[in-house]
Amino acid sequence: MPGPGFPVANKILYKYEQDRAYRLHRQKVNASRPTVKNKQPKKYPHLILQLKKIQLEEERQAEVDHENRLLLQKMSKIMKEPALVDSWNEYHTKSLNLPQREKQLREIQMENIGLAKRLEHTRPVIRSDELEGEYQQKKYLQMLWNENSKDYDMVIPRHQRYRQLRKMKEAELAKEREEKVANGEDDKKESLPPIKKPSESQTIRYNADTYRSTRSDNGDKERKSDDGSTMDKSQFSSQVDNDAKALFKVAKDLAQPEDVFIRNLVRRTPAQRKKISERFKEMYSLDLASELRSGLGEDWDCVIEALLKSKATGSAKLLHDALEEGDYPMAVEILFTCKNTDLADLRGSFRQEYSQSIDTTINEKTEDPERSLLATLAKGDRDESNKVDESTAETDAEDLYESGDGRWSSDAGKFLKLLRTRNNKHITVVLNLYKIHNKGVEAPEDIARECSRSYAEALTALINSLHGPENHFAERLFRTMSPTNPEFVNLLVVRSEIDMPAVRKAYKKKFDAELVDDIKHKCQHTTTKVLVEIANKTPPNWPKSKRFVDKRVRLPSTVYRRSSNDGSQHLTIQQTQTQKKWKGANPVPQQTKPPIKRVEPISKGPDMKHNPLGQPSMRVAADTSIQRREEEKLKQLEKEHRREEERQKKNISGTIKAANNFNPSTDCERLHDALMEDHPDEDVIIEVLTTRSNGQRQILKNKWSSKYKKHSLESRLKEKLSVDYDETIMGMMMTPSEYDAHCLHEALDGMGLSDPVLVGILCTRDAKEMKEIKDIFKKEYKKDLTEELTAHIDPDLAEFVTLLCQGDRDQGKEVNAQTARKDAEKMNKNGRVDVVDKAFRDVVLKKNHAQVKQTFEEFEQLTGSDIYQSIADTVVGETEDAYISLVKAIEDPVRFYVEKLFSSFGGIGTNEDNIIRIIISRSEIDMRDIKVEFQKRNQKSLSAMLKTDFPGDSKNMLLAILGDS
Repeated sequence: MPGPGFPVANKILYKYEQDRAYRLHRQKVNASRPTVKNKQPKKYPHLILQLKKIQLEEERQAEVDHENRLLLQKMSKIMKEPALVDSWNEYHTKSLNLPQREKQLREIQMENIGLAKRLEHTRPVIRSDELEGEYQQKKYLQMLWNENSKDYDMVIPRHQRYRQLRKMKEAELAKEREEKVANGEDDKKESLPPIKKPSESQTIRYNADTYRSTRSDNGDKERKSDDGSTMDKSQFSSQVDNDAKALFKVAKDLAQPEDVFIRNLVRRTPAQRKKISERFKEMYSLDLASELRSGLGEDWDCVIEALLKSKATGSAKLLHDALEEGDYPMAVEILFTCKNTDLADLRGSFRQEYSQSIDTTINEKTEDPERSLLATLAKGDRDESNKVDESTAETDAEDLYESGDGRWSSDAGKFLKLLRTRNNKHITVVLNLYKIHNKGVEAPEDIARECSRSYAEALTALINSLHGPENHFAERLFRTMSPTNPEFVNLLVVRSEIDMPAVRKAYKKKFDAELVDDIKHKCQHTTTKVLVEIANKTPPNWPKSKRFVDKRVRLPSTVYRRSSNDGSQHLTIQQTQTQKKWKGANPVPQQTKPPIKRVEPISKGPDMKHNPLGQPSMRVAADTSIQRREEEKLKQLEKEHRREEERQKKNISGTIKAANNFNPSTDCERLHDALMEDHPDEDVIIEVLTTRSNGQRQILKNKWSSKYKKHSLESRLKEKLSVDYDETIMGMMMTPSEYDAHCLHEALDGMGLSDPVLVGILCTRDAKEMKEIKDIFKKEYKKDLTEELTAHIDPDLAEFVTLLCQGDRDQGKEVNAQTARKDAEKMNKNGRVDVVDKAFRDVVLKKNHAQVKQTFEEFEQLTGSDIYQSIADTVVGETEDAYISLVKAIEDPVRFYVEKLFSSFGGIGTNEDNIIRIIISRSEIDMRDIKVEFQKRNQKSLSAMLKTDFPGDSKNMLLAILGDS
């Protein structure tokens, strides 16, 4: 196109091109988007509402009302009583302040008398005898300091020391010769006598075997050093003294703590460390642990505490912490792996440390069924033999399979009876036979399906301990690996005296890394060298010949075959001769001869079938281990699938349903592409999250973590979207129980029992859901949910809330009018209702919502007043509001949520958090019913209220959840 000033061929076309270019330019300018957000900032309720001003006005009004009430009482009294003042003017003058002055004078006199008595009986505070004792103690410590500091002179090498001794000896001989010459004796050349070298037996080396005791032929105990020479008691006591002196130097910062700790504490047994601690106290009149803490600082506290406590004391601390935190698998591992003798020591140490028995602590900190399991293990009277009877094991397995509900968790159930009366090998065989009776389904899978999550984890830990507890402790060390974590250090020290080689092997197999290497790389600390030495330690009583012998009971191999007729699957058990004899169980064989070294056959012949050397090895291959892990993952997915199916059964009128064409890989890619842009595509994000059920979102979250390991999906969404989305994303990505626990925690920090979300959760969850919520609440926030709810409320209301937290309500929908009429008559107390009455609580806490509603209607017909007016006549204040809110939520949850949603939109500001939590928590339960009831009661739809009155950016996602985007 020619520029300005040049002639054109056609002016009309030239003008048309000019207009077209300008029009395109204006379109681009209008379509450009600003890079700076110029939206109106979010309005926070606390800036608009001015709660402090309202509170001050309410307090001032309360004072005015109080004064008015007092004035009214005085005026009423004056009007009712006759006049007290006569018309006489003859009266004596009297001071109005005389009684007050007399009272003050009496108080001053009493104080003076008390002061005089105290001065008479006062004794001097400073005592000369105590000062003298402290002075002598200080002089004694200074003397010990000087003696120990002398050891740090210049170290003379052995060859120089030998020359010095030789020169000294020559000088002494020369002096003797001079004296002889002076006395007239013959000066004969005398050869120097050989200097005796110190014998090997006089040198005492420090290592783990120094205190090894043996018995001589005469039966007396002797001590052996490293070279095998015996040591008498004086030498042994000198070693303890040297250890105490070395530790004293460490406490006074005169030596390197790492080497001294390794040589004088780590390589000693707990009994030897106890003797060293006692000797230290005898020598210096000081406590060894306290001195080391004050000298080395906080970095060494965990190591000092773990090393200077006995094995039983360390186990007692681990058990106490496990019971406090609700870590039932850890408590089961500790109690189950202790023998009866060790358990007796553990009980004594536990009582000594915490002034309470293990049984009392279990009763206080746990509930059934965990309480029954732990109490059974803590008795210490279990059978420790290895005898297994074939017929008895078969009978026990059949009884366990046929006992049905309660076989695992009931105190009178079959499994706990087996745990009390049978030995470990017998129980292992019974569980293997149970698997055969149960068509190949293992016991842990049935336990997870029939029991609560915490109890299932505890029982699974017990079953794993039957095959060896080292796997559990290896995983525990991996999860708690930190040099400042007392649990990690204490567990490391305790297992170093029991089965550390097995734990190292299990750690290597489970995490494909050496325990020692992980400690070196992950624990960059001043105590790392000591921790590495503890992890490398082998217990003194660890059998070398059986160090890596695998004694676990192996299950028979199972093969599923498909029938050619009906296509059904049949379980076939491939058994060896020993397995056929035991009907599928594979007990540990009793080895009477040492194992034969296996030699691979050169060629295979007809006799190799019966040759034991030709049979396949029983060692678990790597492929088999991977296959087992995959099977465990599949089982976990099946378990989540079953939970999702249970939730979908309850999802009668929810707005979010499970997607039929769900593909987690495709959804991950779509979300990843939407989040990679500078301006994330909110439409794609909202579409993916709001068209998948909660169970599918959990699968999506796990898929994202395995595919994009750098960031979790939740953190990535919060990073890319605005702050207003935080609460919504949290609710969408958590499981229902986790989100309920989060909402309860937030409500307790805010409005408490006045929070509609809190009330709705307590009144609409069943027993299993409440159990999961309480477990998650205790795990996440280290607090008991029931105690937090009932901490600051009326005792009667606290008892009501405690019963409500148990979740014993009938979840059906059947209504019996006759039962409702009878319950209403029982509740009627002279036209009112008593909130602490058993009849009222049985109806409110145990009947289903429809039955409760019918009962309240019968009560209104019977008394002429509704249930809420009766509650208001019975209780007052905050307790009245709490009772009414709880009863409303129990009677009709849909109407309750409709009222709370409408009230959240009203007032000075919109309560965004309440709206988000209610919509998300009810989106897969009854949100459609809530929408219909909201429209019916308020003549305006919930979606319209959201569009006009909800200020946050997450409005579009909430509308999508409601199905009205």
